[in-house]
Amino acid sequence: MILSRYMFLPIVRKALFLLAMLYSVLTMAQVQVEIKIPDYALQEVRVFEFEDYYTNREKLIQLLSTDKEGVCKLNFNIAAVKKISIKTNQTRAFFYAEPDSMYHLQLGKPDTNAVQTLGLEIPVSIYFSNKEEHSLNHQIIYFEQLVSEFYATNNIYFAKPRILQKELLNFKNEILNKEFPNPSAFLKTYIDYSFATIEETIFMNDTYQFKKYFSGSIHYHHPIYMQYFATFYKQYLKQLSLKSKGEKLTYEINEMHSYENAMNTILKADTLLKNDTLRELILLTGLREWYYLKDNNRNNISMLMNFIALKGLSKENRTIAKNLLDDISILEVGKAAPELVLNHTKYKSLADLKGNYVYINFWATWNVESLQELKYIQKLEQKYGNRVIFISIATGENLQEEKKHFSNNKYNWILLHDTAKDLSSF
Repeated sequence: MILSRYMFLPIVRKALFLLAMLYSVLTMAQVQVEIKIPDYALQEVRVFEFEDYYTNREKLIQLLSTDKEGVCKLNFNIAAVKKISIKTNQTRAFFYAEPDSMYHLQLGKPDTNAVQTLGLEIPVSIYFSNKEEHSLNHQIIYFEQLVSEFYATNNIYFAKPRILQKELLNFKNEILNKEFPNPSAFLKTYIDYSFATIEETIFMNDTYQFKKYFSGSIHYHHPIYMQYFATFYKQYLKQLSLKSKGEKLTYEINEMHSYENAMNTILKADTLLKNDTLRELILLTGLREWYYLKDNNRNNISMLMNFIALKGLSKENRTIAKNLLDDISILEVGKAAPELVLNHTKYKSLADLKGNYVYINFWATWNVESLQELKYIQKLEQKYGNRVIFISIATGENLQEEKKHFSNNKYNWILLHDTAKDLSSF
């Protein structure tokens, strides 16, 4: 049998996909991490990577417990540099992990003046016991110190763009030639895009900024690039819709929910956006903003996001679209609530509560605001307890202390404990 060209293409695509998967597996390298957290013995630590650097959706790598010395260890595999987030029940810190590397880290203590809010971890510093002079994290820390010194020295020139422009160019040349003469690709991108915001202020020219920062490939896997992308293209779709060549955008999105027409109109309004993958990401950015604006058709905007989530021009755009859809719909009125596993004798999951009015709150003994909320719930429970099921989920570490607090205050509704931190992402 003779295979036609069209019959042969699926076979080629499948072979290429398998080769890509094999290459990905072969290029993965191990990262070994030892984390020390003072005064945090026998408690839980969560380590995350990021699904994408646009929505900053986190994905759990491992759930750990510290030993009696406040130390825990883990191994994981990566193929390229990744931003890694470390969280305790009260703090968070991050570092950049390189393939085939070993890290001995120590988390700093939280600022005693910082306000502790339930669900929000306090940022803390991270220290590298085995820090090498030319390691990526060391270089980034040193670069950030130099930038802070530059801002402190030149803040008087921020009202004088021409002088600041000259000082910035001299500073950049000195950094690249003297301090970082041979930076890695990741560090080079980090340095370049760290200056992008101030350069935008100095040059005040969108065309210049585009040609310098967005005319090449999209650095999806670099957090500083994606951070500047989100800043540069904020409200950009709205700006295009106000131009004569882009005025149809509102109609094509809100009324027609036409992906093809919207993409074509964006190109007509800004002929620089020839890269259709970049243009699609800009469309996603605008859709996210328009979704929350009054009088826009949320259903049609969601349909466009869903189209990109399924058929987007890149894997990264599809992931971002999916995460954006999750963000806008997870707590929307009329949508199903996030599924929770409830360790209760009668209610095993949120689905078991279907048909009832339910009030769920999260609390911890160290959080003043959440303790105050419990007192308000007590009044609500006394008034509406026969019609509403009240559930309080404790997120602390000491189950006995939490039970004691409930008992001493005569709280009579359901108390659950987030033992495995399964609910921490909600």
